Parts: sequence; C-alpha cells; structure tokens
Amino acid sequence: MRSGPGYGLVLCSQFTSDDDVVARFDEQLEQVRFARDAGFSSVWATQHYLADPFQYLHPLAVLSRIVPESGDMRIGTAITLMALGNPVDLAEELATLDIISGGRLTVGAGLGYRDVEFDAFGVPPQGRLRRFLDNLDVVRRLWTEDEVTFSNDAVKLEGVRPVLRPVQRPHPPLWLAGHTDQALRRTARMGFPWIAAAAHVDRDYLHQQVATYRAACAESGVDEPRIQVLQEIYVGESEESAVEDVRAALTVKYDAYRAWGQDQVLPASQSFDAEFDKLRQGRFILGDAASCRAQLADLIHHVAPENILLRPQWPGMPHEQVMASLKRLTDEVLQ
Repeated sequence: MRSGPGYGLVLCSQFTSDDDVVARFDEQLEQVRFARDAGFSSVWATQHYLADPFQYLHPLAVLSRIVPESGDMRIGTAITLMALGNPVDLAEELATLDIISGGRLTVGAGLGYRDVEFDAFGVPPQGRLRRFLDNLDVVRRLWTEDEVTFSNDAVKLEGVRPVLRPVQRPHPPLWLAGHTDQALRRTARMGFPWIAAAAHVDRDYLHQQVATYRAACAESGVDEPRIQVLQEIYVGESEESAVEDVRAALTVKYDAYRAWGQDQVLPASQSFDAEFDKLRQGRFILGDAASCRAQLADLIHHVAPENILLRPQWPGMPHEQVMASLKRLTDEVLQ
C-alpha cells in the first residue's frame, strides 16, 4: 500500500430490517481479514441507537469480536456517542476493549444529533453539550487519576479510586467529530484531532471546514493540526457501473440520514434532500480505478489527512460487490 495517510476500513454494521444479520456479520469478518492482509492500518465501527429503518450493531461488541481477526491493525469507534452513556461505564468498557486488543484502541467521540437517542438516555436538550464535555472529561480522569470526585445531574463520584486502566498511557487516542464551525473551533481549542465526515458535505464546503479547523488550531497554539477523514468509496469496473452498483444502497442510507436530521446543523447548501446524482457530486468517491485514484489524490492534496477511514458498503449492498470494490481499491488505487 502506497505511502501517505493511513487507511482504515469502516464497517457497515447497518442492515435492512429484513436482512439476515448473522450472515451479514460473517461477511464483515471477511472484510476485516481482507483489510488486514492488504495492509490497512485500522478498522472502525460506528454507532447509533434506535436506528430505524436499520438493524445497527453496537460498535464495542463488534470491535471486541473482530480483535482476533484484525492482526496488528488499530481498532476504533467512529464515533462513540459520548453524551449518552454513564462515564464510569464508558471508561471501563473502553479500557476493557483496549486491554482485549493489546492497546490498539482509538476512541472517536461525538455529540450526536438525534432527539430519539438523547430522549432514550434522559439527556435534556439544553444539557447535551455540557453532558458530552463532562463525560469526555470524566472518562479521561477515570483513566488517569488516582482519585476522582465529580458530580452533575446524572453522575455522583465522591473520591472514587479507579483501578481498571487502559493499556495505552495516559489513555487511548481521542479524536472528536463535528460538523459546525463552533464544534471545529472547540475541538481545536481542546487540542484534539478532528474527524471530518467528508461524505456529509460537498468538496468546497469540506475545504472551508478544514480552513476553519486549521485557523482555530493556529489561534490555540496547536502546531500540527491532525485531521482524520471518513469517506464513502466504491471502485467499479467503470464510472457508470460504479454509480449504478451503489445507487440503491447509498440512497437508502442518505434518505435515513435526512429523516434523522443529520444535515440540519449544516447550511442549506449541504442538504441531503437531493436526487442521488446531484447528492453524490463532491461527496462520495465513486468511479473506475483511475477516477477514484484522482479523487483520493485531490482529497489528500487539499486536506492533508493523517488517516482516511474508507467505508465501502451501505445497507442492502451485496457482499460480492463490496469485495470486488475492495480488491480494485487495493490493487489499482492504493498501490
């Protein structure tokens, strides 16, 4: 695999309501083994709860299962919805996963945006960001401090002495996701690497976001901004066949995102409410090998990411197509 950014495989983990998830998960394991043998540097699982219309596997369980298949690849969450859980539970689950993997965990964390998830976990609208920041802070303290005292409306810790520690010290790497300028500036100010969801915005807007994050890093004294990009990709036999191979699956995926309101924090120009051939422009890397290679080179040139996390599958997409695309990707694009 060519030099440059690290390449990660993002597992689909989302399946249509009538799908055989046991069979589909076996296919995911085959994808992990392929990525391991092809020289990918990491493998990732994503998170949503109550994810109608999809059956959505929990990322920590998925990552635990793939540890034996993953070789020396890093494993990671892209993302953990950090505002929803109890920080003690989060700290101990993630530390356990770091131990199981021999110290290979990276934690991507994000606020989230779906009311149904916040309501299910009892997080009030006015307290979402505060809960996210509190949980992030308490998780790190439980990993690094000998005694922790903290309280808010959901958690009370009085001089607790955490014993379970992750393998990595002081703790596993933490990356933050975010869409808004405010979130990007906050991520820079806190000194965290940023996970950019390239498929959620068009090319020009992604470049604006990158400039915003880099400027905020400079203002905060961060010498080397670290950007990670989550990118949808499919390498077909031809430009036309690539688009048709993924049209149905990506339409289902982004119709669900639109229904969930994922694009509502973005400007109207970035709405998902568009016909597929318009929506895909500047968002998804689709095409034959030469086209995908050029699109990937353009992304690297303008964004300079540390890692590119590639998602090659979406709900309802046949495994055979995924594997054929992955083979073209590794043989003809990343070589």
